Amino acid sequence: MTPTTTTFLEDVDTALKAFTSDEALDQTVRAILSQHTTTENLTSLDSAVLPQGKVGNRPTPKTKVVPVTSTDAFVGDEVYKRPNGEKYHARKWGEHDDVQVLRKARELNQFILLYGAPGCGKTALVEAAFEDVISVLGTGDTELSDFIGSYIQTPSGGFIWEDGPLVKAAERGVPFFIDEVGLIDPKVMAGVYGLMDGRGELIITANPERGTVKAKEGFYVVAATNPNAPGVRLSEALLSRFVVQAEMTTDFLLAKKLGAPKEVVTVAQNLTRRQQSGECGWAPQMRELLAFRDIAKTFGTKFAIANLIATSPEMDRPVVADVLTRTYGEECRPAKI
Repeated sequence: MTPTTTTFLEDVDTALKAFTSDEALDQTVRAILSQHTTTENLTSLDSAVLPQGKVGNRPTPKTKVVPVTSTDAFVGDEVYKRPNGEKYHARKWGEHDDVQVLRKARELNQFILLYGAPGCGKTALVEAAFEDVISVLGTGDTELSDFIGSYIQTPSGGFIWEDGPLVKAAERGVPFFIDEVGLIDPKVMAGVYGLMDGRGELIITANPERGTVKAKEGFYVVAATNPNAPGVRLSEALLSRFVVQAEMTTDFLLAKKLGAPKEVVTVAQNLTRRQQSGECGWAPQMRELLAFRDIAKTFGTKFAIANLIATSPEMDRPVVADVLTRTYGEECRPAKI
């Protein structure tokens, strides 16, 4: 490690320890973003701030993007409400709760990219932070028109232009959430970069009469992806637009606090370790643990166990069933009708 890298890490460490207020967070983010980072600095920073390492299959961008510490497991006292009425329990991110980090990053116009397995809480976090968020779910078939809009047919047989969710969010000045952004073709994403960089505007070539869309103050982009899903592509051009990046994992302590049986939480932790070692490709996340809780209350534990096995990927069911059998002390099989 060079003296330059050591000084850089010392500065970052000092900044992270200064997280004592919203003002401190503001100053820290600005300070870190102003660093002239190098590849060596970023590699060293990853090992210092993210001791468990980066998410698998995540490309290292050549641009100067500073990773931020992952959202560590933390049973917080702050509770927020999602648009659907469900409660979201904030988790620790540095010295702040994760919801406040997203809100402060929006004030600074620093876009955030969240990594994590399906069901770990990425969407819940975004919805808890921004009640007026407009969302789009990415797939391998997502097209540019799914972002900016297209012509639709009227009952009379004519056609009219209808703005897409990205255009609506930009002109309203509200947050825009791209879920599963890694599944979207990079060529499609390139078509919306005008609203995700310093230009803050986008020319809709598909409808010249629509003119140029300009982002209103308050417009903000946050995205999420499962880096280990088949077909994920995270280009350097995409990563460079998300200055704040973090991995989200399931908070097992919080799952217990919310009523998930301790036995199934133990199963989830066991499967998570096996997943990390390559023995299986799936482990229950917060969504599955809370579903298990509710199903067990209604139909009983055996029913919930059988359902949990059935919801796991077919290739992983033998391992899931074996861990459940060992934990509950009796043979467990997937649900069948």
